[in-house]
Amino acid sequence: MKTLLAIINEPRESIEFLRYVARMAIDLKALVKVLHVQPPTNYPLGFTASTEMPSMEAQRTIEKVAEDSRYALEKNIKDIIIELSNNAFAGSSSEIGSAALIADQLVSENKVDMIVLEGQQDESFWTQTSSNMDVIQKVECPVWIVPEGGVYKPFNEIVYATDYKKEDIENLKKLIRLFPDMLPNITALHITDSIEFDEEVKKSGFVERLLAQTAYPQLQVKAIYQSNHDDLIELINDYAVKNAANLIVVLKENESFFERIFKPSHTKKILKSTELPVLVFQEKK
Repeated sequence: MKTLLAIINEPRESIEFLRYVARMAIDLKALVKVLHVQPPTNYPLGFTASTEMPSMEAQRTIEKVAEDSRYALEKNIKDIIIELSNNAFAGSSSEIGSAALIADQLVSENKVDMIVLEGQQDESFWTQTSSNMDVIQKVECPVWIVPEGGVYKPFNEIVYATDYKKEDIENLKKLIRLFPDMLPNITALHITDSIEFDEEVKKSGFVERLLAQTAYPQLQVKAIYQSNHDDLIELINDYAVKNAANLIVVLKENESFFERIFKPSHTKKILKSTELPVLVFQEKK
């Protein structure tokens, strides 16, 4: 059984995110480990001479904040277990340090298989905080970004953004295996600036190989033409929304495409209104 690592931003405000992850884990037949990470800057080891609060009192304050956070997190988990009549949780912990480094260590030790992050308020996946992007770049496993305040819906329509490379065949097989009982419709979507692309793909036999080797009846292949003034991310998002998709998948392993998606010019510009979760898909090396 796979294990999801849900990284919590604020324990006292984590109930909706944890509810989302728990429902998702039940559908994926996975367990959830919950991790609350506090940056070291939030836990100073000592104070300067100009600090009015004595260090012993400061330490007690820090410990009290940590205790309150653990209590809030545990209460939220218990409430969700009662609400869903299903315990998908496999424990919780609170650590001081870098979320990316802690998550990477857990993945490398085979203690978790996938990471789940919460999108930030007024931000889309494509404009995540540096902390979330550090996790995405660092860890070698699939990373989910779920919208803040989002309500979980089963992933029955998935858009898989691709450059149509031979690696897509194996990656799609891995993606399909994430949903053993759900059998979602998956669209392998390519954005091309070549009006002859469809004909080129047909001549290469790529689509036939893709469909035959995945042997997945709910898979279709679609290409969208991108003119010079079209934005790549907007095209992907618009297609997903118009086709009632409830998950967008991008591949970190496809470096050229991933770089096109996350180039600096897109920062803080697009997809502010999307409520779609995103999966950055990759497998551990």
